[in-house]
Formats: sequence, C-alpha cells, structure tokens
Amino acid sequence: MASVEPEAKEVLLTRAQALFRRTYPELSADIAVFAPGRVNLIGEHTDYTNGFVCPMALTAATVIVGVGDVVDEDAVGSAAAAEGDLLCRIVSTAPGTELAVFDCGRPLTPGGGWSTYVKGVVAEYLGDLPPRKTLVFTFACASSVPLGSGLSSSASLEVAVATFLERVTRRPQPLVTRALRCQSAEHIFANTPCGIMDQFISAMGREGRALLIDCASNKVVQEVQFLSDDYTIVVCDSKVKHNLGESEYPARVRECRSAEAALRSRFGEGNFPNGLRDATPSMVEDLHAAGLIDDVVHRRAFHVVTENDRCQAFAAAMARGDFAAAGLLMNESHASLRDNFEVSCRELDILVDLAQSCKGVAGSRMTGGGFGGCTVTLVRTGDVKGLEAFLQSRYRAVAAKECATFASKPGPGAGELELKESWWQR
Repeated sequence: MASVEPEAKEVLLTRAQALFRRTYPELSADIAVFAPGRVNLIGEHTDYTNGFVCPMALTAATVIVGVGDVVDEDAVGSAAAAEGDLLCRIVSTAPGTELAVFDCGRPLTPGGGWSTYVKGVVAEYLGDLPPRKTLVFTFACASSVPLGSGLSSSASLEVAVATFLERVTRRPQPLVTRALRCQSAEHIFANTPCGIMDQFISAMGREGRALLIDCASNKVVQEVQFLSDDYTIVVCDSKVKHNLGESEYPARVRECRSAEAALRSRFGEGNFPNGLRDATPSMVEDLHAAGLIDDVVHRRAFHVVTENDRCQAFAAAMARGDFAAAGLLMNESHASLRDNFEVSCRELDILVDLAQSCKGVAGSRMTGGGFGGCTVTLVRTGDVKGLEAFLQSRYRAVAAKECATFASKPGPGAGELELKESWWQR
C-alpha cells in the first residue's frame, strides 16, 4: 500500500457538508468545527499515572458540520418532537456507522456504537444549561483519523463534538475543561480508563510544535518546537485493529494502581500524591525485593517510572536539536513497552525493527495504547520516501500484511471552520 496522506480539513468539510445536505435536505448547517487526532512521540502509558507525555496534534482530523439550539424541555413532548424535529440526529461518512437519533431530554446511557462517544460528551455539557432547558442538534461528520489505529480517533470525535456543543450553547469553556469533559465521557460511556493526553492535545495542539504535558497538573510544561526541517515524523499503521475498552488496557491501569498502593504502604501515604509519577526506579526495585509487588507489577511500574524520565529527556533533546539522542530515547521506550509493559505485538515489533534498520532513522517506537495500531518514527526528511517504501515492501514480505504510512508535522488543536457556500446557494 502506498503512502496515504490524510485528507485535508477542507476536503473533510466538503464531504461532511455533502452528507449533511443529502441526509437533512430540510436543514441549513451554520456550524463547522474540527478536532485533530494525535501521535504520541514518547511518554506511553504514563498519562493515567500523572506522568509526562509528549504528543503532537496531527493534520488528520474529524470535521463536524451541523446546526443546533437550546430549547425548553417542555417542547420535547410537543408535536414537533414527535416528528423528530426536537431530537439529536447524527450521521457519519465512516463505513459501518449508522445514522443515530437520541433525546437529550431523557437520561443518556451508553450504547449504540459510535454514538456512545457523542452521547458521553453531550451528557457532560447538559449541566451548563439553565433549568428546564435541553439540547437539540443535527450534524454530519467526516474524519481522516484511522479507526482503532492508536491515533486517537475517539478523542478527535469527542473534542469535535465538544467544540460543536460550545457553539450551540454559546458557552465556550477553557480548553482544559473541554479536554477533561471529553476524558470523563470516555471513562463513563466508552468504559475506557484513559488518561488526559488524547483529549488534551486534540483540544490544545499547537501548529509546528509537540507539547510536553504534565498530566498531574494538566499543564503544558514545554512547547517542543522542531528546530530543524531536517527531520520529519512518519506514522505507520500496522492495520492491526484493537478496541481499548475490551483489551488489556484496563488491566494495565489496575496493575499501575497496585504498584501505587504498594508505594504508599511502603514509604508513607503522603509521599506519593501523584502515585508512580513521584517514584524512582530504586523505589520500585525496593518494592519488588520486599515482596510487595510481583514480577508483573514490577515490570509495569519500572516502565512507567523510567518512561517519565525518557519523556523529559526527549523534550530536552528535541529543544536543543539533538535528534540522535531523541531517537535513542524512542528506541528505549519501545523496548520497555515491549518487554516491561507488554503492550506491543508481533506486527508492531516488525515495523519498529525495520524502521530502526533503515537509512536516516534516528528512532522508532510503537505509539498509542498498543496491541496493534501505529508506530512513530523520527527520520531525516530526505529519507522519508525511502523509509515509507522500505516499510511497505518489507512488512508485506515479513508479516504478510499491508501497512499504510504518512509523514506529518505538528498541526493545530481544535477550532472552527468556515462553511463553504455551494453554487446552488448563491
């Protein structure tokens, strides 16, 4: 499979508008928003333990086009509501998704495929409304973020929905609040105990910069600017899909919580307000030697503690333009994710090994929750095409699978788009 560049936001906007008009010809959309996916350069499985992460927003994004309003709850029982005019209606261009309809005037519950993520975010925003008011809206969405690839397609959708709802309610929220609400939606409705990283970078991404984020304070510690055009990020999709809500992800969260409980028991409750974030490798070794954690939890905790160190060192290396040092840290991160955290898989290991052997590559690692998804590689810009061709041909030969690659620079966080006027509307 050749290099697949994500569709530009303008193309997604056109697709979403066309779907909206086909599905709801009686309505006129007046809101258009987008929210990007993300790739995490380093700092994996550290966000839900209050650690450090260093993601960048991608140019791949979810675009929503629609219309909405705040209405009296009493109107939901009217004749207009009976005809569907006061319900929430959503449709997507994604294959396998169905048009979904739900009533914000009634308690929202999980379920319903992709609409679960939408309903989860809506539930977070209903509390902003005055008494006896509710939401009605209709939207169409289009996305270039690959589903189940570890590039945060769910966070991209959630943050796009949140941005849309803030336009409908005319109550813009601080970006951190927006991200936290979307994280809560994923916890409660999608049953995925994720950290804040995905929603944070989708809401707050900066064009041309990755962000070193402190997940304990929910603050940006450092904007990591690419000081040279000599290096580029290449993302490679293994085409191995996963569902974090039904995978080993929740088990890793529990294992980290077990290590944090052991730390507090051993060294004092008040010494670890941020859990593993406050621990050192020697403390983790002490817990293991004392028999307070088993071999598995030891490996999990050791990864998290050392990954926090790697993440901060990576940001410092990138800031001074030391791409060789940054790449070595990426390689070390993958080895730890593979051996200590055990969230890699055969296909990801093949892609990383291939990339690390390729000309011009400073470093490569799996990215995202794991168990499939994508790798991220730091490579000399002049060697991008060679890397992509090498990965595609060798992955096919070794893994008997196709992969998809694309190069990316850091893109902007969520925002509004200008609706395009079609020729028949002029």
